[in-house]
Amino acid sequence: MNTKLLLLLGAAAGLLLLFFLWPGVEDTGPESASELLESGHFLLEFDGLPILEESYTLEYDAAAGYLLNSKGSILSNGETITLAQQTQYDREFLPINYQLAANTPSGTQIVSAQMGLRGFDMEVRVGLSVQNAKVTDLDNLALLDNNLIGQFAVLLRAIRAEAIDRQFTAAIPQALLSLPARIKGPNTITFYSGEQEYEGKRFDLQLGDTILSLVEYDGKLAGILNRTQGTVGYDLNLCPSGIRFADEVTAKPMEEGVERTVDFASGELTLSGTLRLPAVAEGPLPAILFIHGSGPVDRDGNAVDPGTGAIVMEIDAYRQLAVALSDVGVASFRFDKRGVGASEGEAAMASRSDLLADVRAAISALRTQPEIDPDRIILAGHSEGGYLAPLIAVEDEAVAGVILLAGAARDLGAITRWQVESLLAQQGIEGMALEAALAQQDQYIAFIKASEGEWSDYSVDALQAEIPWLTADVTEQLVATPLALSWLREHYLADPAITLRQLVNPVLIISGEKDLQVPASEAPLIEALLLEAGNEDITVSVLPDLNHLLRYHPEEPNLTYRHINEPVDPRVLETVQTWMLERFGA
Repeated sequence: MNTKLLLLLGAAAGLLLLFFLWPGVEDTGPESASELLESGHFLLEFDGLPILEESYTLEYDAAAGYLLNSKGSILSNGETITLAQQTQYDREFLPINYQLAANTPSGTQIVSAQMGLRGFDMEVRVGLSVQNAKVTDLDNLALLDNNLIGQFAVLLRAIRAEAIDRQFTAAIPQALLSLPARIKGPNTITFYSGEQEYEGKRFDLQLGDTILSLVEYDGKLAGILNRTQGTVGYDLNLCPSGIRFADEVTAKPMEEGVERTVDFASGELTLSGTLRLPAVAEGPLPAILFIHGSGPVDRDGNAVDPGTGAIVMEIDAYRQLAVALSDVGVASFRFDKRGVGASEGEAAMASRSDLLADVRAAISALRTQPEIDPDRIILAGHSEGGYLAPLIAVEDEAVAGVILLAGAARDLGAITRWQVESLLAQQGIEGMALEAALAQQDQYIAFIKASEGEWSDYSVDALQAEIPWLTADVTEQLVATPLALSWLREHYLADPAITLRQLVNPVLIISGEKDLQVPASEAPLIEALLLEAGNEDITVSVLPDLNHLLRYHPEEPNLTYRHINEPVDPRVLETVQTWMLERFGA
């Protein structure tokens, strides 16, 4: 499921444009006891293009502690967001007070946080909408955000001063989240600006799922590399010609197996995929066809920005499953969704019917491959793919089996309503406030079901007339979603139970107890519907500490994936391997 739907609640990540007085310290002019410790002028780039510029200063006062001020601008979707922030820390670098505001094209957004008696209280304010969260674990607490580089400069000083442990909690007020974080290093690193060579120290920071390298030179933050998002930042005062690293990328190891590109037609579009075969095997082979989750997803399972083609979240789940299958003699086929990667089409206009047509075309292409047994093709649907795979299997009697990875028995409206309720409960929202939010979600679902055409057929005024609680900001986000209105409507109107009651193929169900997008309780519901169909070959595996992206997740369930840089949970790989070998051989 696509978490962007949760934006309908009015949650927003604010930025800034205001400065605030340093609490407890009078402005005494040039004779003030505060000392300027550090300043920086950072440029953050993505694919060589500037996306953020920030200037910051860090001061120290013996009585009040540390004060971080910064001003900057963010370039987002062709619009410039001007921002400013101020954070006060005590003498041990514990955040005490934080204020952040942004001038956006749609108005001012305010984010604030302050240390209270019972925790670190965070608030996001967008117009009349206010949301709050609290961090109660204050041991080893740091304040961080990917959009504010100055905070990482403070973190670097706290680490050097041993004021924070190597494993700590990061509060992210803009997202109303707290994440586990850990730091490794320092290690020596060589970096360059133009022809100038520098030798600095590198600290590797894991912040949830995000991996960053902080580069220190002469006791200051000189550069920051975000390997997860593909961004790089550098201090223009030190590196006026940009920054590059001597050893920035480590290649992935090669696995045993043979791959080739297979292009195929779906209507007037040409789609592209990868057929993976075992390195040594005699055909014809059983094969699994992977069916994607929602949104712009490539053949490996990565989330992609369809506008730029850049990977925005490297999930890599389908490729890893394909490798595990080839290790036991099973072939697989994975393809780029329409409008993604090497496949033609427009991702944002793809309806559910379009995606079903693409799966049918992929099956036809797979059956023509000389190494593949056309009678042993199994459909593996992940998330949204768990809705599509049973439909295809019911209509195509030649499909041999179905694997449901984080699949659902209830319709998309019921699942997204559960998502909203779970997210709000995590934020401590209950009672009448919770009922009001769910009533808004119900109104949104009702609109989707009754809608016609696509988002472009509705003006902002028309949408607000249909859903009066929508703010201008949320309405613009809604229209900009990468999911077509027809996609949503077809999913909301479809009843997966009708299909599951007809599915008699062998079925493997894998769900995770830590999945906050599709609850693990869907697995027994699917099993019950299959039993109604008279299905006698059902395998159910509900795995503890497994999240929606098939990763081991020992923490409490959440929608911020903290483990995508780790491999797919071996329990998932082994379960799929064993099930395939027991039923379809190799």
